[in-house]
Amino acid sequence: MAADSSSSQLFGPLIAGIPIIAALLLLGTTIPTPACAEDMNSLTEIIGVLTDYQRVPGFDDGPAADYIAGRLEEDGYDVQQEVFAVETDAGPATTQNVIGIKKGSGPGIVVVCAHYDVYGPDCPGADDNAAGVAVMLEVARALRTESLDRSVYFIAFSGEEVGLQGSADWLDRHADLAGDIIAAVNLDCVARGDELHVDTLPQYSWILDTVPESPAINHLIGSSLGGDHWRFWEHHIPAALITDNSGYTLRHTPDDTPETLNLSLAASCTEAVTGMVRTLAAADDTTPPAVEGSVEEDGTIRYAVSEPAVTHLIVDGTDFGALTSGQVTLPPGQHSVRVIAYDAAGNRGVLDLEADVPGTGRDTPGSDHQPGGISIPWKRTEEDREKYGMQHYGTPFVSLSYDGPREEDPETRVDGYVDGIWITGLEGGHTIIHASGLHRYEVAAVAGGDVVGYDETTYLVRRLYDDPMRYYIQNSAVREAQAPEDPLPLVPVACTVAASLLAVGYLISRRR
Repeated sequence: MAADSSSSQLFGPLIAGIPIIAALLLLGTTIPTPACAEDMNSLTEIIGVLTDYQRVPGFDDGPAADYIAGRLEEDGYDVQQEVFAVETDAGPATTQNVIGIKKGSGPGIVVVCAHYDVYGPDCPGADDNAAGVAVMLEVARALRTESLDRSVYFIAFSGEEVGLQGSADWLDRHADLAGDIIAAVNLDCVARGDELHVDTLPQYSWILDTVPESPAINHLIGSSLGGDHWRFWEHHIPAALITDNSGYTLRHTPDDTPETLNLSLAASCTEAVTGMVRTLAAADDTTPPAVEGSVEEDGTIRYAVSEPAVTHLIVDGTDFGALTSGQVTLPPGQHSVRVIAYDAAGNRGVLDLEADVPGTGRDTPGSDHQPGGISIPWKRTEEDREKYGMQHYGTPFVSLSYDGPREEDPETRVDGYVDGIWITGLEGGHTIIHASGLHRYEVAAVAGGDVVGYDETTYLVRRLYDDPMRYYIQNSAVREAQAPEDPLPLVPVACTVAASLLAVGYLISRRR
């Protein structure tokens, strides 16, 4: 599980109390028991073997990769081991991803993934993330003889702890497969605590409908934890994270050992993911929703979908998330628009539009309004900009949050403008996935047709871990090479982004 240093500072006091809370909850909570003793024994065996191996990327992690490959081969999978480079203070090194493929009878790919590397030589990595790999291998074993309509790729990524490098390498290397991936399920820390969380973005909320009902599983919109699922989101590929609620008390420490795990929770995870893959990869209906639409002369995007679906917009490379027809209006100029609709089976209907919006005289409110009445809580002040420079995001996931006006005021709506693209009735905390580059966010409170509040900010968004991490591995210690410190790291809050579901964390930028 990748963790930014600033997140540890923010959440440290809170998560320090999680073991006590979890223990109290366990007194009144029944954890589902595994289906049979064989499941428990197999999970125990895999976790035990992996925690005995060195699994630091580029630091003698080959035997662990070979073990994972051997398990997949035993179950009849077509196995590939793909080598990529990592940088260390000892010089260039190599590590590898392990991929086991089960071919389906039709088009489409479902990915089940888990990283097998650890934070350092002194970290056994039982929960983070031998348990995730063990569950992945158990799902592969359960499905080994089943005929499926869609192909399933089981991928053990390396390099997660050094900047999600394994998933980045695989997605870049297999860019031709991106359009075929129905969904990716990332397993990261699934065997400690008393509950599993399934996290995804609002535009991929249909994935939650594939999760079998279980008292040990809670569905959430948003993501408080980084991991390889971020790489899929960055490429506009549906993905969900499954993780436990144990926090960072033992992760990345020598105490993350097999003896501290709740294997019943891991067994519940195995059952849930097996059910998810069966649903995702055994779709009877592979017909995607039909999407029709156009861009009107004033730049308003309108569309219609043939069946109930989760629909979202990608404009000029930025995923604007789940928005309704007519809610987005483009500024003058040339634009590329993609409307994507997902049905319950993950079938994807796509409409691509090219728009050349003429100059209509429309402008953003910033042309004649000063900030006031509404505010962007995470923006830098002019004084801070002069002192520390341009605001940077180390992730493309940006929460369009704002403070005020009060939600109970029915006469006032809030409109957002992202690079001049107008979103009417913007919900606070709406999360978008930016294209890399410089961006401008404006927010306006409107009452009776008049702007009664305005604020704006400009920031730079980089690709995830744009500068590859370099780790020290000499002298049996691993620590991240420190980048120049930004005294004001950007830590925007991910607010509520879907009705009755809570966005669960902070989308955190890397210190620059």
